[in-house]
Amino acid sequence: MVRHRGQQVRRTLEHHAARLQRPTPFVDKTVYVNWNAMCVSAYLQAAQVLQLDSARKFALRSLDRILSEAWDEERGLAHVIAYADPNAGRRFIPGMLDDYAFAAMASLDAYEVTGAISYFNFAKRIADVMIARFADVKSGGFFDTEASLEEKLQLGVLSTRRKPFQDAPTPAGNPSAAIALLRLHAYTSDAKYREVAERALGVFAGAAEQFGIYAGTYGIAASWLSRPHTQVVVVGENDNAAALLRAAIAPYAVNKSVVHLTDSEAVAQNLPPVLAETVPSLPALKEKKSVAIVCTNFACQPPVESPEELSKMLREAITGR
Repeated sequence: MVRHRGQQVRRTLEHHAARLQRPTPFVDKTVYVNWNAMCVSAYLQAAQVLQLDSARKFALRSLDRILSEAWDEERGLAHVIAYADPNAGRRFIPGMLDDYAFAAMASLDAYEVTGAISYFNFAKRIADVMIARFADVKSGGFFDTEASLEEKLQLGVLSTRRKPFQDAPTPAGNPSAAIALLRLHAYTSDAKYREVAERALGVFAGAAEQFGIYAGTYGIAASWLSRPHTQVVVVGENDNAAALLRAAIAPYAVNKSVVHLTDSEAVAQNLPPVLAETVPSLPALKEKKSVAIVCTNFACQPPVESPEELSKMLREAITGR
């Protein structure tokens, strides 16, 4: 047995030495906004579910870099914020539909995890520009590039504007944009967001079933559209607030959002319009109690202090029984 393992180790070392003689494959270290925003969302979800503070900090640091280096009030969102070649000149490459959709969703995820209204405001600004630059106001849906690019890029088929629907393999731009807008609608009650999202999903409704798993993101978006959204707001900073947050996060539902606010954050100027109408006026906040509020389809239930009661309330809201 020992001799056999020794032979395995020797062969492994020989193979490693042989591989070192080969050219190292190129690794593209370009920092793209769309892929990084998706990673931010994944890290924030992992941080929330698994209580990983290191993942939370890394995700927020990454998102802050995207928002500070890729976003411009006049030009909008860039597609790239850093190139693999350190000597490459910095230039602005206009963002595409999925850059906007994923950045908006990552900003909403960051708001829910941190309670910082600045992330919500960024999500709203990015989504508004996305609608203005990519939405097809005549037929519905979103194009993958801005209209101005069609004139600048005289590159044959490369200049053709498409409406991405199929996951290949990353989530497609149209259903991703719809999800971002439906999430914004849940926080703002602004009918514009729901209407644009519904029109976008309607464009592909007749063909969606033909794409199977490649319409997965479309299926998630359709669930957001067809089911009442559920929001859980946990307010507090003590051990009971932590227990309420765990109870709020535990059950899975596509259209459920969980927001954690400290006592100082639960004020009208730090909340989206829908939550600003309800949360600041709760008597429990004046008594400095940690509570959770469950809201479904813009109607909120009385606040609860017990994690067990919150779990029961959420089960009823999600399953309907």
